[in-house]
Amino acid sequence: MNAIDADVVIIGAGIAGLMAARRLHASRIRVVVLEKGEQAGGRLATRAVGQGRADSGAQFFTVRSTLFQSFVTRWLEEEVVYEWSRGWSDGSLLVMPPDGYPRFAANGGFERLVQRLARGLDIRIASNVTGIGFSNDTFNVSQQAGEPLRCRGVVVTTPVPLALRLINAGGLRLSTAIRQSLETIQYAPCLCGLFAIRGDTYLPEPGVLQRPGESISWIADNERKGLSSGGRVLTVHANRDASYLHWSLPDEVVLAWMLEAIMPWLQVDVEIIEGRLERWDYAVPTTVYPAPYLLGQHPGPIAFAGDAFDGPRVEGAALSGLAAADAISPYLLLY
Repeated sequence: MNAIDADVVIIGAGIAGLMAARRLHASRIRVVVLEKGEQAGGRLATRAVGQGRADSGAQFFTVRSTLFQSFVTRWLEEEVVYEWSRGWSDGSLLVMPPDGYPRFAANGGFERLVQRLARGLDIRIASNVTGIGFSNDTFNVSQQAGEPLRCRGVVVTTPVPLALRLINAGGLRLSTAIRQSLETIQYAPCLCGLFAIRGDTYLPEPGVLQRPGESISWIADNERKGLSSGGRVLTVHANRDASYLHWSLPDEVVLAWMLEAIMPWLQVDVEIIEGRLERWDYAVPTTVYPAPYLLGQHPGPIAFAGDAFDGPRVEGAALSGLAAADAISPYLLLY
């Protein structure tokens, strides 16, 4: 058998990829995680804006399963995460009654949770994967810079359309059933505005307004969230339809539209210090695969996981990564 660089290569260092990597690493399986961006985390992203900071992608997470609760309990004990709220105001300036489900956020922003999950792992950022192939009994994960990585198994946690591009580019042949299942998964984008301001807002406790049916579906004050001690920064999300409508417009035009839309929740003397736009191309899965992962064999194992597998939440992505790791592990013993 040819020499290999890792037992498993994981493509994508969002929470699904990180949870999968931790699971495999704990079983003494050699794992390399490749991340295209300049930092791990995916949509668990915290940005510096003005003198403050803001979570720009995921804003919180909930817990519905005992398995995920076991991880969250540990993170709470370590003071990595905290309970932020048990409900939001929905289209009203009045505080709505809590619905009973805690919403958790990360102390210092979600990047701190990412750092906790990444600890001790071999994560290679700014790794632009160009294809996934298979030859001489090993997978070959090609990169724009450097030699291909040879491995026994692959876990792909990037958005599925990107995963299919890598499969096609590398000439990897999937079964018709698996390819058709992957091709049914679709996503919607989200435009995110980050505004550093001087002054106060009319946002209800705990500094959040959620309006799923409106063009601006989410406004959060990161200072009141406890994240932005250096200055007030607002995170503003457009809903799916508004994001589609404004997607092709220049950043400054989108930011001006967002700012005008949130003016009713800003006090009259607010000063806008800085505005920044983030475009999340694959923000919300609109078609979800009805299982935590999808496993193929070529003849080695390749697993697909992420927030489009059995639930488009942070918890769903985390559980998907764990399930994909558990599914691929037994096959590694055969090689």
